[in-house]
Amino acid sequence: MISFTDTADDAARDAVVAGLRDAVEPHARSVLVRPTLPGGIRGGDLVAKFRFDSESDWRGVENAVDFLLWVPTVDQIDGVTYTGAVRPASVASTPTVYRTLLVAVDPATDPDLVAQFEAETAAMPDYIPSIGASQLSRVRESCGTRWTHVWEQEYASVDGLTGPYMTHPYHWAHVDRWFDPERAHRIVTGLCHSFCAIDGPVLGRDRPVPVAGDQPSA
Repeated sequence: MISFTDTADDAARDAVVAGLRDAVEPHARSVLVRPTLPGGIRGGDLVAKFRFDSESDWRGVENAVDFLLWVPTVDQIDGVTYTGAVRPASVASTPTVYRTLLVAVDPATDPDLVAQFEAETAAMPDYIPSIGASQLSRVRESCGTRWTHVWEQEYASVDGLTGPYMTHPYHWAHVDRWFDPERAHRIVTGLCHSFCAIDGPVLGRDRPVPVAGDQPSA
């Protein structure tokens, strides 16, 4: 998740988008760089997601990505590297929204509780039909905060995220308790919730996602 400074103009933002695409696309299996949609929490102005066939492919462009982002017009970066397995959607549909949630679990948490949190989060598609493809992964490296997990989903519409996902009884009964400071089971100390528009599948997609003409939101 990339946040720009208040003084960054459209040209500066477009330069970051174009630079990331030019640097990463030749080496990545898929590239997504899109402006975030309103309603996130610490969600930034851009979502940038890169998928590589191997860690060495990522390491080959890591310095170039850092160079593009460590500029005066970029205010904050919350990022993670991770590996994981995509859970396919149970119902065939064309996704139009990609959502990602970065989570920081208290490092003092009992490993059994962490495992329960992971199992209950990953099981959400079993109960919430608006979730399409999904992936819950443990973070290997992070920046911005000591992120521990990344939870990704696709939706057929933004209403599937802001409505059935957020308001479903399973969410409130089994998952929200890990985040709520007023409940005894809270283990999450920080999060980034961000989502953006997409033209088709992102999780497991094998081709770069076009971003020509996209304008990052303020």
